[in-house]
Amino acid sequence: MKKTWTFVPLIAALAAGTAFAVTPAGTQIVNQASIEFTPEGSNTPTDVPSNPVTTTVLPVPSFTITPNDEGPAGPTFPTQNNALRATLVPGGTAVFLYTLTNTGNVPNENYALTTLTASTAGAPLPTDVRYYAKAADTNSDNTLDAAELAAATPITTITDVDQNQAKQFFQVYTVPAAATNTQELGADPVGTRLPNTTGTGFEPAAPFTQPVDNDNYNTVTVNRNDAALIGPKDDADGNGNPLTPPYASPEGVTITPSAADTQTAQAVSTTTTITFTNTVQNGGNRPDVLDITYAQAGFPAGTTVTLLKPDGTALADTDSDGTPDVGTVAPGGTANVLVRVTFPAGGAPAAPAAAPTVTVTTTSSNDPSKKDDTRDIVNLPGLSFGNPTPTPGGNPATPGTPEVGQPGNPGTPIIPPAVCDNTTAPTRASIAMEIANLGSATDTFDVRGTAPIRLVDGSTITVNVVYFRDVNGNKVLDAGDVALTDTNTNGVADTGPLAPGAELKLVAAVDVPCAAAAQIITLTQRATSPTTGVTVPDTNDTIVVGKTPVTAPTKSVDKATARPGEDLTYTIIGKNSSNANVTRAFIRDTLPANTTYKSFTATSTATGTVLYSTNGTNWSAAPIAAPQNDGVTVYAGVDTNGNGTIDTGDILAPGQTITATFVVTVK
Repeated sequence: MKKTWTFVPLIAALAAGTAFAVTPAGTQIVNQASIEFTPEGSNTPTDVPSNPVTTTVLPVPSFTITPNDEGPAGPTFPTQNNALRATLVPGGTAVFLYTLTNTGNVPNENYALTTLTASTAGAPLPTDVRYYAKAADTNSDNTLDAAELAAATPITTITDVDQNQAKQFFQVYTVPAAATNTQELGADPVGTRLPNTTGTGFEPAAPFTQPVDNDNYNTVTVNRNDAALIGPKDDADGNGNPLTPPYASPEGVTITPSAADTQTAQAVSTTTTITFTNTVQNGGNRPDVLDITYAQAGFPAGTTVTLLKPDGTALADTDSDGTPDVGTVAPGGTANVLVRVTFPAGGAPAAPAAAPTVTVTTTSSNDPSKKDDTRDIVNLPGLSFGNPTPTPGGNPATPGTPEVGQPGNPGTPIIPPAVCDNTTAPTRASIAMEIANLGSATDTFDVRGTAPIRLVDGSTITVNVVYFRDVNGNKVLDAGDVALTDTNTNGVADTGPLAPGAELKLVAAVDVPCAAAAQIITLTQRATSPTTGVTVPDTNDTIVVGKTPVTAPTKSVDKATARPGEDLTYTIIGKNSSNANVTRAFIRDTLPANTTYKSFTATSTATGTVLYSTNGTNWSAAPIAAPQNDGVTVYAGVDTNGNGTIDTGDILAPGQTITATFVVTVK
């Protein structure tokens, strides 16, 4: 305690004489002596007073502010007096209770309150230092809470302090937000006596310096523990303890949190939006504004991410630092933020082995070095199915055919056997295929296909495609290749589980019946995920069925022997015995030697008009008239296109016949 007084001897006397009150300034001390004597010869004492002597007590102002910091002059960190020590967080409010006592002999004193501040090296100084009367402590707990501070009015003086009277007051200041852990800072309430104008003679004569008390430094040790956490819903630290059970997004998609600080949603082919709920927590020891940022990776082009409040409105920038945040969160408090991911329906991930991920980061505004990440993962479906290409997975845009040298290849078409009945085995053709999981989660794909095959009778049958694992990858169906089975028991053969990015080589086999007409068979194939609905068609793979030859017509005669004048009736049957249409088909015969022409007629199972000719060029619907010259040639065909002649526009389908009856007379 530093004090400056004029009357040092009196100060010493006052300091030593603590057992009695100090005489107020201006007090008149009157003293009168006397002499007492008894006159000679008298027995009566005589008292003779002296003249009165008056002494006026001079003013000696003095005061103390306690408690003191008990260290050397100036700030001492930490303060030695525990009553003046506190541990607070940045932004916290320091409240210290002091007592000012008038230890002088001047009544009704007033004192100004000013402040000295100090801190350890590099620490910020206290800000907003202010003072409050003890009366602001409405609950008498010797401190001020936020409500009491809000209701009170700061003071700058302590007034009307009588001799030996003590008045308490509070020093209050804010610990700077920039203060770091273990830093020390403090403030000193400096009291300065103000001139006393309430009574005459209260001010000491010059030279005189007003008393000051400035050895009351307090010390705040900063306890700064900033931390920002973010994790899956209801698990801000992302440690899975407790593990949040799967929950439904607002769109109805199931989201599954993990103990690895992630949560995952499986999209299907029609999914376009998934909204994750993330929980942030202020892991520090003081209020904090937690900023939210994100980074997306692995999504298809056109994907967007939106940060939302739990009520679905956009996340705001409450502290105007340019970054959206969840607002102020109390120490240990939590808040939810929604992360809405919108992407094209059916879009595959950018890379099959890397699951599309939104990495969400929360950052402490108190200390931007304190931040934490969590990952919201969307497993997008992806599928490639088609014919082998340099890129794994196959390309459905590339037409596929059986390998060179295999049945059904354009160079080696399937030629049905000459004899075809119920016991004749079909001819198997096979096409190399590939399928790949281009999604970001393990998936199983159904594979199905059909082959519509036209038969020589004009009907069409549908043959199912059978799929085999191409074990050795040689694109040919071998004995060691195994047919796909229905592992997911939904009635369709499937690939079994395929990991993200995994590829499976297949051989598609089609059994072509012996009654197949000449044609190009186009397969209709499709791979589908029963889980996600992603599907890829392959509709341009072909198998070639070649043409079989037309067999020779049959001819018979009704008589093995005949006499001159008798008729011989020849029956000629021409049949399209091949498996393909033939055009400009007709029967031709020549009048035998030693006979004369009688008649030539024909019928056909084909739809059209039978036409006749004697030269194969000029045709007529009228039968050929007799007589005919020896060696005449007669023709009969069917005009199926109705143009009055026999040409390449006239079609005789497989199995259709032209039957002619040629009657001649033996000469």
